[in-house]
Amino acid sequence: MESICNDGILTIKLCGRIDSNNAAEVEKEIFDLIKESGAQGIVLDASDTEYISSAGLRIILKLKKTIDNSKVINASPEVYEIFEITGFSEIIDVEKALREISVDGCEKIGEGGFGIVYRIDDETIIKVYKSAGTDTIKREMNYAKQAFIKGVPTAISYDMVKCGDRYGVVFELIKSDTLANALTANPEKFDEYAEKYINLVKTVHSTDVSDIISARANDLYRKVFAEVRDYLTEAEYGELMRLFDAIPDRNTMVHGDLHARNIMIQNGELLLIDMDEIMCGHPIYDLCNIYYAYTEMPKRGDADTMRYLGISADMCKRLIERFNEKYFGGLTDKQFKAAIDGMNVFAQVRYAYLRLIVKSKVSSYEERAKGVVQSIKDVIIPQIDTAINALKFI
Repeated sequence: MESICNDGILTIKLCGRIDSNNAAEVEKEIFDLIKESGAQGIVLDASDTEYISSAGLRIILKLKKTIDNSKVINASPEVYEIFEITGFSEIIDVEKALREISVDGCEKIGEGGFGIVYRIDDETIIKVYKSAGTDTIKREMNYAKQAFIKGVPTAISYDMVKCGDRYGVVFELIKSDTLANALTANPEKFDEYAEKYINLVKTVHSTDVSDIISARANDLYRKVFAEVRDYLTEAEYGELMRLFDAIPDRNTMVHGDLHARNIMIQNGELLLIDMDEIMCGHPIYDLCNIYYAYTEMPKRGDADTMRYLGISADMCKRLIERFNEKYFGGLTDKQFKAAIDGMNVFAQVRYAYLRLIVKSKVSSYEERAKGVVQSIKDVIIPQIDTAINALKFI
């Protein structure tokens, strides 16, 4: 029986069949390994386990009672079914072995900071994560399901898989496409798509998710900008924090990356598939990203805009104009101007934030931090009051 102990967690590989013929021997070997290692947590790797009988399950029950921090991983569909039918999956955490999927030759239909989306066939797509572990992915999957229950249209995943050395999630989205691709391919439907997009954003910003999500957008932004505190004077840093102090705390959903390439369209319905940045907070934390995407990104030219957003610079201009018109509808001309002026400032805040969190191969964190600090001093701080004033109309 193979085993390895790291940081107090003992992983034991179970092999073949575990039944009444060998249960006593398997039990003794397992508990001898535990005694020798002094482990505080146990992982039973069932990747090579063919079958487990009631005698084997009694060993696992005894193990769970002895060391509560115990789980089973890599259970085949047949072995996993035994745990489910017997109710043992309610007693101990059991993870099913992930099936392997290759995306070689598959169309890449979207890419974000955390993952790349590929179309497998007409009925399914897969989001392959760049670095996230299974716990992070399970949390995102759960958030998506909970948001769906609350009325936010999300694509429901039905399978976590392995893609080489990375993990992915499969979604059943029959003959679907990204909103960005749909806007590019069907410009005559711009009004219809834009209306649905704005309504989706409003739905997100009116949904209370405080009962399922503890992460707060304001806390995250403060933490990121605190990293450049030593590059600023106390007065400058105080001004920057005054902006975050002024943002009202809310329990509504913040998606984190609500641009057209992170939204799928299926049978005319818009669905969110990218839920890895979901938080609670004020809508400004989504709006600053939307504004940055559609006003700042196009300044890099059509090539970069198409690469990151999937739509042209001209389409970005049309979309943000329609978005402003509908999202801020009902304001007087003076209020509308104040809101848009403020959004321009918040777009710079978002840009600075992204430069601080990005993992770059071409520049060091210190180089990026110095550029961000200059932007804070020259662009953001002189317009703090403009940004704060805009919050009255959002």
